[in-house]
Amino acid sequence: MMKITVMKIIVAIISLAFSLASWAGKEQGIIAPSYVTLDAIPVCYDFGCKNSSIVNLPITEWTEVVGWFNPVAETPAQEREQIKKAIGWMEALIGRHTPTYRDLAFDLPADRNDVSDLFPGQQDCIDEAVNTTTYLRLLELNGFLKYHTVIEQAYRKAIFDQHWAGQIMEKSSGTRFVVDSWFQPNGYLPVIQASKDWEDINMLSAVIDDSRDDDRHEQKQSFPTRLIESENTE
Repeated sequence: MMKITVMKIIVAIISLAFSLASWAGKEQGIIAPSYVTLDAIPVCYDFGCKNSSIVNLPITEWTEVVGWFNPVAETPAQEREQIKKAIGWMEALIGRHTPTYRDLAFDLPADRNDVSDLFPGQQDCIDEAVNTTTYLRLLELNGFLKYHTVIEQAYRKAIFDQHWAGQIMEKSSGTRFVVDSWFQPNGYLPVIQASKDWEDINMLSAVIDDSRDDDRHEQKQSFPTRLIESENTE
């Protein structure tokens, strides 16, 4: 009898935790703008879009971003690879015009007591999801997404935390894919994986990178930050 009672209490606590995470979660998410132009790109940082900048991206830099879509992809999978590189490059270029060049992987480094040098500019997953969605919409509105459409930001929750990311949908199949920039520093390649896999997490934490090992290696070998970190205007 005692074991049954204890088990009921544990189940009740877990259920309550999930309810609280759901209640507190989506209300704290921030919706990216549905329309954006090159001369007025909103960029969030400092956690929960506490601060933001409006960037007028020079056409020469935009040309660099969309250069990743040349030649035109022949399959949706090829286009997702182009999107991955374009978003990484876009982050790096935006870092020339905003403090986001300071952004490190995750929210804050666990091995540092003093993180004051990361602000302004450090980003949480809400900032990353909003910015990534903004950049994706910019690509879509300018006609560079042939096989995908930009949809609502992806969201997953666990007992102790929750997580957001950008999201696209393959037009032909309806399959959703996340574009998650939070696991790497500014300008590195984002995670792109099927949303159903991204949503398949353990119930304790929503902020674990569950992409494939070879994908994680590719992300860490990315290029933009190292190429232009010396060219920051901040």
